[in-house]
Parts: sequence; structure tokens; C-alpha cells
Amino acid sequence: MVTCKDNYIIWRSGERQLYDDQKKKDVDQLLEHPDLEDMFTYSYPVGIHSFGAPAVNVDPGRIRNEAFFKRLYGSSAAEVNSHLTALRWMPKSSKQIIKIQRINGVAGKLEQISQELDGLPAELKKFVSNTSGTFNWRVISGTKLLSNHSFGIAIDINTKFSNYWQWSGKMQYKNAIPQKIVEIFEKHGFIWGGKWYHYDTMHFEYRPELLMK
Repeated sequence: MVTCKDNYIIWRSGERQLYDDQKKKDVDQLLEHPDLEDMFTYSYPVGIHSFGAPAVNVDPGRIRNEAFFKRLYGSSAAEVNSHLTALRWMPKSSKQIIKIQRINGVAGKLEQISQELDGLPAELKKFVSNTSGTFNWRVISGTKLLSNHSFGIAIDINTKFSNYWQWSGKMQYKNAIPQKIVEIFEKHGFIWGGKWYHYDTMHFEYRPELLMK
């Protein structure tokens, strides 16, 4: 259980973590040195009108306080790995076994997503029946920042149908992932990288705090 007091969150261990450092930050500083409050800089959009090209530099969920996720899920690859469980991904359509985080019920949420995706028509299942990875302790390309794949709370769907801003070499928004698929993930607490200006349409990560009304 986490409590809040005097601009700090207090972890179960008694350790305190500053919520808002009161500093003004530019786009790069938000990514590289975020406090907890900074993670909510951009509202994550939901609903039928949330699927257009994002505004310049608006990346809801891409700002991550690394210390927060290390405290939640583990501070090393070995520690995170000890909290992972194996999950059969879309068992009616795929033979893939993926590893996903147990803490906070992430694995159970992803299992529900897997079952719902497995019930989609074939023309939609092709986007998700082969994943491109879940747990991988690594930094994000071109940065020193840990990806949330490092904590076992992210999944990349089929790269064959995906777009990524660094692949294209320019910031013109591209997406082929159907809205129905995104809505299934969002219903269970996962946000989508296709709603970022720095788009990553294969990427989903468990961030229920950004989907709370």
C-alpha cells in the first residue's frame, strides 16, 4: 500500500519519494528527469475522437519516472524476472508463450486481452496473433532510459503492420492498427504508443493510472 503526505508518496517500506519537484522542464527534461507529477503532463485520450495524429511533442505515457517503476516491479533484470509468469498468447490462433509481470495483476489483465483478441475476425487477428516481445531489460533506442519492457509490463504486437517514428526518419504520423484492437487493450489498463507524437504503433504498456477518470 502507498500513502501520500506533504508532496511525497510513502511506500510500504517507509521509503519516501518526492511527487512534485516544482521545476519547469522542457520536452527533453521531462523525458530525462521526470518526477511523479510529470508523468501526468499530457492527458491520455480515449474514445472515438482519440485516434487522429497527436499534437507536436504530445506523448501521453512516454514520460516515465524510472525510480517509480523500479520500486513497483523490480530494480534489476533478475528481480523483475522473478516476478514474471508464462502466458499462452491467443491460444486459438498462436503457439506463442510470453513472459509477463504478475505484480498488480498485469498478467491477468493481459490474459483477458488475449482472450478477447482471440475472438476477433481473422482480418483483425493478423495484427496481433504474433507478438514481437514482452519482457526485455533494455534502454530505449537512442536514449539512456529504461523501456517499460524492462519491467515486464509492455507488449509489442506484430511489427509487420506497425509504424515507428524512428523507422520512417520523419515525424509524419502513420498507423495501420485498427481502433478495435486498441480499445480492447485500453479497456484493461494498457495505453497505446500510437497516441504519441513520437508514435510507436506496435507498443502497449500497462499504465492504468493514465486511464483513470
